[in-house]
Amino acid sequence: MNRITLYFARWIVVPCFHLAIPAFGITITPPGAGGMAIPFSAVGPASVSKSGVGISCTAVFNGTVDGGGNLRITSAAFSGSSLCRVIKANATSLTPWTGRVDSISQLTIDNASVDVRVILVGGICGPSKISAQITDNESETVIGLNNANLAGNCTISGTLSTTPYLHVTP
Repeated sequence: MNRITLYFARWIVVPCFHLAIPAFGITITPPGAGGMAIPFSAVGPASVSKSGVGISCTAVFNGTVDGGGNLRITSAAFSGSSLCRVIKANATSLTPWTGRVDSISQLTIDNASVDVRVILVGGICGPSKISAQITDNESETVIGLNNANLAGNCTISGTLSTTPYLHVTP
């Protein structure tokens, strides 16, 4: 198995000196050789809510993670019921959702944005910075979005499993 270590820093604030120092590194395996970006997908049930109206779908996020823990989500799609077709994610290779792994249990995604194309209550959600939880149960990595707020009176929730499995350890 190819194993490359991605290093991330968790910061501890020392109040008496007001300094930040790295506490420990985080390892995610398997990344690409030499820390190069590798493709990953995150798939699972998700819902997007605009003005209190929720639509449940299956979400598919595709992108890369590099040796610095930086994420680039270059495509996102929602499928399932016919209502899911009204949600258009704005992640592309030219305008990716970017982000980073912040700790062994959290990641941040910047520029998250979707267009909900519904008469009367539709419109743009985002772009916004959202936080997600990471859960690693030794065989599956799950990204959890729990009513993450997007500008435009929107939220997104979901439980997305990654492929490949990305083992997160301190």
